[in-house]
Amino acid sequence: MRLRIGTSTEADAGGALAAAARGALGASVSPAFALVFSTFDYPAEEVALAANEALGSTPWAGLVTAAILADGHVMRRGIAVGVLDCERLRVRVGAPEPSGNDARDIGRRAAREALAGMPLPPADRSRAMLLFADTKSRDAAEVVHGALSVAGAGIAWCGGGTGSLDPGGSAAQFANGRALRDHVVAVTLDCHARVGVGIKHGWQPTGPPAMVTRADGTLVEELEHRPAFDIYRAAAEEAGQQLDAEEFVRFAMSHPLGIPQADGEYLVRDPLALEEGGALRFLAGVPDGAIVRVMEGTPAMLVEAARAAAKMARKDVGAPVGGALVFDCISRYLMLGDRLQDELSACRGALGEDVPVLGCLTFGEIGAFGSRLPQFHNKTMVVLALPA
Repeated sequence: MRLRIGTSTEADAGGALAAAARGALGASVSPAFALVFSTFDYPAEEVALAANEALGSTPWAGLVTAAILADGHVMRRGIAVGVLDCERLRVRVGAPEPSGNDARDIGRRAAREALAGMPLPPADRSRAMLLFADTKSRDAAEVVHGALSVAGAGIAWCGGGTGSLDPGGSAAQFANGRALRDHVVAVTLDCHARVGVGIKHGWQPTGPPAMVTRADGTLVEELEHRPAFDIYRAAAEEAGQQLDAEEFVRFAMSHPLGIPQADGEYLVRDPLALEEGGALRFLAGVPDGAIVRVMEGTPAMLVEAARAAAKMARKDVGAPVGGALVFDCISRYLMLGDRLQDELSACRGALGEDVPVLGCLTFGEIGAFGSRLPQFHNKTMVVLALPA
């Protein structure tokens, strides 16, 4: 398998997509699947129409993102097309119409649709599932739980959430030849050899643990029977800072919440807002009764985590790598700024400079620590390494 990548920064959506597709398809012998990433600068519906024309019968999916990561470059404007060139790759895309607000149900239905007609691969093959979920309309952690109940934990998982920094902005996914909103998109990839996954975030716990004593989905009202904001105020005071409501967003950017896992890792949750009564709103759900700790990190720690995730993915393949897909949290970019380029360079260096790499910024990431039990992460990098 080989990942073929084409990019364009043309102003016109149709022209940019056509140019990117030509770049990706030009060297392809057996195009089996295409990923399309577009920045917010292009109307999603125009991108979808152009992709249908340029890609023809090749199945494709993708999403709209704040920035594209393509072969060592950070594209803040443009369109990228990545073609998986392999005659032995089997692919199916699922993107059911939403019905109701049950996040687990739509996760189950997306995975079920992506697995229809796809028997379990034999021992010498490997299965991966890409999952894209809208984070504005539903709790993506619940979407992942639903998909897991259908697809199982023994496969490679990756993907992320779609969203917008603009409160009025409209994120979009691509599947079934259309631009979709408020959807969940699942893509099954049955590969000829083992697929590798690496996942790291680089955040470290600071301060004492606390128990969540009142929570409702993504809203944490109390920690240790006190307003949740108090734990952040105490953490700031330990660092010699006075924290008020106006300073919360800035402080929280570099101090997410961590939920300890059985293998010693921390599942990171990104605080979004301080609400009435000292409650905290997070991007994804925090379980009632969970033990949590405030986390801290530096740009250097995040860059090293990206390197470690790529090394993990390459080692997991255990063979030459034909390409890699990267899903990196937009909040890491907001913290790293221009050093996002350093993070991408570290990732490419660990994979091998000759390995094609395509990725994007996401609003939360989907991946699995160790046992391949997928979860919805925040402020994390996920790397999927594809066998050559």
